[in-house]
Amino acid sequence: MKTMYEVNWHYVDGDYRSFEGCTVSPITVVREGVLPGCSGVSITAVGADGRRFQGSPSNYFNTEVEAWADIKSGVLESIRGSEETIYLESQRVAAMKKFLEELK
Repeated sequence: MKTMYEVNWHYVDGDYRSFEGCTVSPITVVREGVLPGCSGVSITAVGADGRRFQGSPSNYFNTEVEAWADIKSGVLESIRGSEETIYLESQRVAAMKKFLEELK
């Protein structure tokens, strides 16, 4: 058995537009390998809340530090994407306002 870490993104009432924060939780890997009939490595793990699940080891982290670094990277990427969307929408709104002014 070994410990890995999972990243959890939290949203208010499950609404992805209402970001609340992130947490890192340890998981205990109880099996790692290729299951019969499968071609890739998978894990069976038990989460901090006791749930048992299967997944790809590439979706989890070997250290808590790696998990937090992934969160930081993901949040920064999300901010950049949102800023780009805001910029593009502000340009669209400005063009529409200009059009309305020219109609007068």
